[in-house]
Parts: sequence; C-alpha cells; structure tokens
Amino acid sequence: NTPHYTPLAPPLHPEKCQPLGTITKLQATPENKGLQPIAPSEAVKLVELFALQELSCDCLTKKEERTNKKGIKYDTYVHRVNYCLRQRIDSMSPVSVRYNEKREKAHYDNVQRCGSVWTCPFCGRKITEGRRQDLKTGVSNWHKQGGFVYLVTLTNRHHKGDNLPDLLKGQSKAKQKLWEKRKVKEMMKDLGYSGRVTATECTWWNVNGWHPHYHILMFFDHEINAQGLQTFLALEWQTACVKAGMKAPSLENGVDVQKGDKAQEYVAKWGLEDEMTKGHVKKGKEGGLTPFDLLRQSVDNPHYSHLFRQFADAFKGKQQLHWTRGLKDLLGVSDRTDEQLAEETEKESIEIKEVANKIWHLVLQYKIRGEYLTACKLDHVEGGINKRVENLVMEYALKEYERLKRKQ
Repeated sequence: NTPHYTPLAPPLHPEKCQPLGTITKLQATPENKGLQPIAPSEAVKLVELFALQELSCDCLTKKEERTNKKGIKYDTYVHRVNYCLRQRIDSMSPVSVRYNEKREKAHYDNVQRCGSVWTCPFCGRKITEGRRQDLKTGVSNWHKQGGFVYLVTLTNRHHKGDNLPDLLKGQSKAKQKLWEKRKVKEMMKDLGYSGRVTATECTWWNVNGWHPHYHILMFFDHEINAQGLQTFLALEWQTACVKAGMKAPSLENGVDVQKGDKAQEYVAKWGLEDEMTKGHVKKGKEGGLTPFDLLRQSVDNPHYSHLFRQFADAFKGKQQLHWTRGLKDLLGVSDRTDEQLAEETEKESIEIKEVANKIWHLVLQYKIRGEYLTACKLDHVEGGINKRVENLVMEYALKEYERLKRKQ
C-alpha cells in the first residue's frame, strides 16, 4: 500500500526506493586518501553562516511593488538577501554543487548572490575580503613609493534614542564640510597629502545607542606629526559637526590619529576571513554590538531584530569604502563593484553534484543548505562510501512526508 503521491513524499518503505536527486559524473577522479572528514569547526561555521543568513531574511521581510518590462506588477523583497543562495540564476537549469580540489571547499552554483555587504554574511565576507586585498595592495604599493599611511577615526557625540538615518546624514554632511574647508585643504597640501580611503562602520551600545563612525586611511608622501594632525583636525571636525547640525564632539574624543603601524594593523585585521573581523561583520568589543551581533542575539531578544532592521534600512545602497578620486590609479588598485566581488566564482572548481529541483525545495524548506553542502563535500572526498547526501535527503524527505500526512 503506497500513499497518494506528493512531490516530496517518499513511499512508506523508503529502504526500497531510489535516493532522491541525481548525481553527475565527476569531472576529475579524486585521489584516494581514505576518510578525510571535514574539520568540525569548518562545518559548524558553514552551518552558522547559513543560519545567520536565515535570521537576516526573517528580519527583513518588507516588500515593495514593482512593474516589469511587460507592465505587469509584482511584489519583491526590499532587501535582496532574501534571494541570496536560494533563487536560481537560470530557472531552466538546476542548482549544482561544485568543489575546488586545491582549496578543499564546496559551493553552490546557479544561485543568485545579493551583493549586500551590510545584511548578508556570505556576500559580506566575500566583499570585505576583496576590499581588504585592495587596501593591502594600495598600502603596500604606497610604502614602496616611500609614502606613509595614517589611520584617522572620526566620531561625534550621540545618545540613545538618536535616529540612525539622521546620524548618518549629519555625519556625512559634517565630513563633507570638513574636507571642503579652505584651511583644511591648505594644511593637507602642506603635509604632502595624496588621498584617503574612508570606511563607514556602525555599532550599537545599550547605553548610548547607535554609534556610526569613520575610519580613514590617509596617504602622505612623507612622515608627519600624528599628534599635530590630530589636534588640528579635532578642532576643525568639531566646527564642521556644529555647522552640520550635529552634537559637537569633544576635542579629546572626536578625532584620533594613529601612526602607520596602526594603519597597517587595521588593514590586516579588517578583512580576516576566518575570524570575521571585517568592520560591521566582526564581533563587537567592550560592550559594543555590531549589526551581526544584533542579528545573532535577536533569537533571544526580539528588540535586536528591530535594531537590525533599522540598520539594514539606513545602510541600504551605501558604500562601505570610499576612495578619493584618482587614488586607486595612483596606488595600482583595480576598480571592482560589490556585485562583482560577490559574484566571483571558483574558476578551478568541478561539478560534483546536480541538485534536483524537488530536492532543492526540500533543502530550502528545512533550512539545511549548510548541512547539504557539507554532505556533498564529504561524499566527494570519501568516494561516496557513507552516502551522506542520500541519508540526509531521506531523513528530511521522511519528515516532509510525515508533515503532509498529518495535513490530510
């Protein structure tokens, strides 16, 4: 006796049925190394990243109406993270899993990338790692030319209850006024200033609320007095904030200038992939919470979900890094968009599995993208002797069958 067929419902006797999904022929024969299980930390990290992305999607559910080229209206998510690593690029082709033998990493293919550095842990990691390499290249090339780099931090006074979009707008206006001041331009010229890279970061403090701030790498053709620059900029930044309608920062805390070794340390730590110490992606210190900290803790504190939505809406479409005109060319840095960085694929990878559409729906429904990807990698490395993918799919197919059975 077999139940009425549904797309994801297996027969009552699953041990007699064929495994769901299809497996493509490998394009390369892996070297037989015996059992090479994936490092637990790597597997856990992958699952955590997918879980974090799921939390982001759960928080960012707002939709808007759009009209396509044929004049048909449709609803779409405001934040593209809801489609990232979920929706297919080519709807006529299935999702597949590819594997890089050299890096020993697997990834999904034919799935969209949202390119959001602010709300997606996957794209955020990839984009910021690319940006770190840009910064590293730029700083290294400048040092080879005999130049010096300093790290400047700009902050302003803020209090709990301050509106984040207003803070960002005010700070941006103050920053513009600072660099447009004639006195500042003349001082920079006298110091041999050649350009700057501005990174926008934001944390949340339970005492003082949102804390958006700027970290700026400033490039000079010779060594300067860091303390002297800090004293000069502190007064000019204070004046610029007041003119922009912001609360005046103190002369002691509004500006901080660090010597070149601190600038190099900032560049080195900003994009470390394994530690996730990339600006907004890194874990906050000394009581401050990064947006992704808020997302992690939103499971236990719904208020943090609200704060993450505030952050996502306020930062949507904003640049993470801004280079002054001509600086990339001067430093020999290529110009790549966030979308280009996010969509870069493993050129040396091989396809190891094609995922049937019904299986992909099952994987999405039960939120097991990390587990499925890990199982595919292990099956490939182990030569498929443990049938991890087959067992995983069968486990959740049975769960789906039981769910459908209860609905009848």
